[in-house]
Amino acid sequence: MPAFRQVGEKQLPQEVVFMAWSPKRDLIALANRAGEVLLHRLANFQRVWSLPPNENTGKEVTALAWRPDGKILAFGLTDTKRIILCDVEKPESLHSFSVDSSITYMHWMEVTEESSVLTSFYNAEDESNLLLPKLPALPKNSQFFFWYAHQHIFFSFYRLNALVVGGSSGFIEIYAYGMFKIAMVTAVLYLLLVL
Repeated sequence: MPAFRQVGEKQLPQEVVFMAWSPKRDLIALANRAGEVLLHRLANFQRVWSLPPNENTGKEVTALAWRPDGKILAFGLTDTKRIILCDVEKPESLHSFSVDSSITYMHWMEVTEESSVLTSFYNAEDESNLLLPKLPALPKNSQFFFWYAHQHIFFSFYRLNALVVGGSSGFIEIYAYGMFKIAMVTAVLYLLLVL
């Protein structure tokens, strides 16, 4: 007896190379051979939005990852070596950054108090205002204000989350909230055992 029963079938104009289900919503993200990223409702396969490839992103999507709360989709492009973060509400890039090698793997994980050995970190009081000097004000035309307008999307998620990125050259990078690089491992070698 099969574990799954097929409930529907949908033909698409391009071959789908990657797909990822939202962890919290009835959405599925698809990447096709043409480099387009699509977001569909899972129940009726209604298209929510599509993001065609362009010169700022790239054409060869090699990885998809959902933020644990399902509000942001990350995708990696191997031809431009970029990672793009998109809001699920509209097809626009909220943030993008480059990596040194081609991307082959991405996973977005939540760091919970229960799973962390750093429980003292969660219980610590923020004393930065006592230890650090006050920062000067930024000019009004700064790019920071565009980012600040969107920061509620990135940091509305209460717990620390980390985007783990891996590549064909053996690198692993970890980004807090999908934006700030907090760890990097280079030259991870794969061992192949032949029996």
